[in-house]
Amino acid sequence: MSLSVNIKEAFYGNKKVLNDIAFNLEDGDMLGIIGETGAGKTTVAKIVSGLYRLYPLNFKGFVKTSRKISYIPQNITESLDPLFTIEYQMREIKDDIKQIRDKLTRVGFKGVDRVLKSYPHNLSGGMKQRVLIAMALLEGEILIADEFTSALDRTTKLQVVKLLNELNERLDATIIFITHDIELLDYKGFLMVMFMGEMVEFGDVEEIKSNPIHPYMKSLLKCVPSDNMHYTKNRFKEIIINKKAMCPFVDLCDRADEICYKIKPQLKKNGTRIVRCHF
Repeated sequence: MSLSVNIKEAFYGNKKVLNDIAFNLEDGDMLGIIGETGAGKTTVAKIVSGLYRLYPLNFKGFVKTSRKISYIPQNITESLDPLFTIEYQMREIKDDIKQIRDKLTRVGFKGVDRVLKSYPHNLSGGMKQRVLIAMALLEGEILIADEFTSALDRTTKLQVVKLLNELNERLDATIIFITHDIELLDYKGFLMVMFMGEMVEFGDVEEIKSNPIHPYMKSLLKCVPSDNMHYTKNRFKEIIINKKAMCPFVDLCDRADEICYKIKPQLKKNGTRIVRCHF
């Protein structure tokens, strides 16, 4: 087992931010975590990577792994020091120029010498993101990429996702990446859908995209623009949350019943998937 995660509860101070999140990954698995802002995606990443210790964040449960974990931050501009060259900053992680060159080559750089001599402001956003991925590869066997494409344009985003796919296949690297962009879910592996600090659906990414079970994921997919879509004022409807019900999606679900108002749904196995739903 490459990674085993069981987060029963997590708190920022006295505020509960995560509840009942569990998954296991083998070597070479790829997991995407999707959900809207505030769903708890980054909090999961901080706990899995061990960075939670730097925050007023505590959790009940465990994270078990024998692998080294590297965290790729979402803010590429602030993650590289503008005063030092790329070579200097990479040598701070591992003072082995052969391995540094190898990792830069693996993430797609051809003019490695030019990149090593460059300062961050000499590189484009996509190039800086690839440098950060190369840095993570220097010390980690499990890579966690947190909203790693947030500052990039659409074309560059897709290129970076393609790169992660290639690294996953060539290096058998275990990769967890966090996003709120459904368009980026183009890979082979698992998907965890999060809402309000909870996992609401988990399974094969292609199965979830083609046939989502949980009403929240169904609603997310309905918001994705398509080529033959015509805009109307009411085309994109807000996801309706019923805060009085124990399941907040009763007004979105065509199977909702009285139990959904009175009893909080727990995670259940549904075929090859895990879903937080009574049915």
